[in-house]
Amino acid sequence: MPRHRPRRRVRFGELVDDAMLVARSAVRQQLKNLVIVRTLRDGADFELAWYADAARDEFASLADELEADAARITRTLTQITYKHGRAEHVADFQSHDARPLKRRRKVLLAQAARLRALAQDDAAVEGIIAEARTLALDDIAAAAAAVPGIAQPAPLSPSERRIALGDLVDDLLALQAERDATSD
Repeated sequence: MPRHRPRRRVRFGELVDDAMLVARSAVRQQLKNLVIVRTLRDGADFELAWYADAARDEFASLADELEADAARITRTLTQITYKHGRAEHVADFQSHDARPLKRRRKVLLAQAARLRALAQDDAAVEGIIAEARTLALDDIAAAAAAVPGIAQPAPLSPSERRIALGDLVDDLLALQAERDATSD
């Protein structure tokens, strides 16, 4: 019979890091969807400043939700101080739930603070926009490749793909700079 190791308590920092991984993924997905919709439906040109504002708004919105959850937990903690017994449903917290609820509140507030800090970090915002843009281009290319009757090119190796995407980004930036220069 296999021996089970005792479960170790997950460190606070790990909890926040894991939550941030999910939050960053959610923001990246939202931005990817925006790139696709603005490009294909609206025919809008890529404007880094517009996407930076959208990313900052998304980070702030997530932080607001987390702070609201933390406030809800604070209210719950005041209600369960003298509540003992067995829970009748999943949200029926008892006094013995106070410790995990306090830890959860602490994680939520730390995550909210990190999201707000990320929103102010220009390099982080531009990085997540670049990731979202690449994912959007991949989705658009995959959708175009799925159109019947169009000859499919041979798949690129990972290094060839990175080079091709880099070249595409360079071309798009050059076109943007050219357009900006002619509009002045």
